[in-house]
Amino acid sequence: MKILRRQKTGIPKKYVFLVALLFIIVVLIQISGTEQNPNAALFIRRIVLFGSVYFLWALLLDYINAIIKPFEKERSIVLQIIERLISSGLLVIINLGVTNIFYYAILISFEGMNFSEAYHDFQPYILKSIIVRYLDVVIIGLILKIVDANQALQRQKLQVVSLENQLHISQLETLRNQLDPHFLFNTLHTLNTLIGYDDKKARSMVIKVTNLLRKILDKRERQLITFDEELDYFKNYLEIEEERFHDRLEVIIDIDDATREIMVPTLMLQPLIENAFKHGIAQLESKGNIKLMALKKDNYFVISLSNSIPKNKESKASVSTNYGLKNLDMRLRQVYGENYVLHTQKEIDYYTITITIKNKN
Repeated sequence: MKILRRQKTGIPKKYVFLVALLFIIVVLIQISGTEQNPNAALFIRRIVLFGSVYFLWALLLDYINAIIKPFEKERSIVLQIIERLISSGLLVIINLGVTNIFYYAILISFEGMNFSEAYHDFQPYILKSIIVRYLDVVIIGLILKIVDANQALQRQKLQVVSLENQLHISQLETLRNQLDPHFLFNTLHTLNTLIGYDDKKARSMVIKVTNLLRKILDKRERQLITFDEELDYFKNYLEIEEERFHDRLEVIIDIDDATREIMVPTLMLQPLIENAFKHGIAQLESKGNIKLMALKKDNYFVISLSNSIPKNKESKASVSTNYGLKNLDMRLRQVYGENYVLHTQKEIDYYTITITIKNKN
């Protein structure tokens, strides 16, 4: 038979003893409130008695916890009930014996009480003390059941959060892996236009593309980077495209320094700048403009990218860039939930994409 088994509660000991102290205080207040003529000596005796009782229960808590644990399916239920009844009875006897030996040892040592007087003082309370100790075991067991149920609920919630987090990371990685080939295709297409036409620029561009891809690979495991790091990607991409459009491109970058340390999804600006070149600057016969603006206003982080588009013909931006913008929109939703807005606006000769992110802090 498995008698007096231990099952750790997982509750830090300091909290167990703190609760025991609260029990002692509550019991002392309750008893003192019913007395008409309280005296200091009696109050001290009760502190010794109830202090020893509840602090000993704190030491025996793991044994009580074993009693309330679910039954083992492979063993006889009747046998396990008998084991737990015997265990609870032994715990009552241990608590009753140890605390009263301690209590009366104090009285004998400091108040001159002899063994016979101690026995006669304790005899009327034996049955009552046993019943009270059993009630203590029941109450402590119920409290442990509630704590255990709460801990199980918290563990379940943590598991759900962990699974959701893993899913979000997986989805972000999938979306970013879709984005990287798209960017690489556009870059190689630009490089192809230079080969044979201007080999010096082509070689320079290969070096810049290599540097950019190295930076992307270095941070591949990071789903979030600072906006300052994202700007570095953005500027590297601009340098690549400027090799192709240097004679008809003007770039304006206006960045609020307060935005530089804000965390953003990696390559967040990539679809925006690709859109600006492919469906804006590349369609122009004259000089075009690209303007990137970022600012922090109140509790909002605002990013805006505007680019020139042809005046007299329908821009393909609203049709052909759906993939890039939908991809970006899904990534932003994974990171920010409902705390962002992605807005596009087409004017006569400008196309603007604005991202507004609510600062959770």
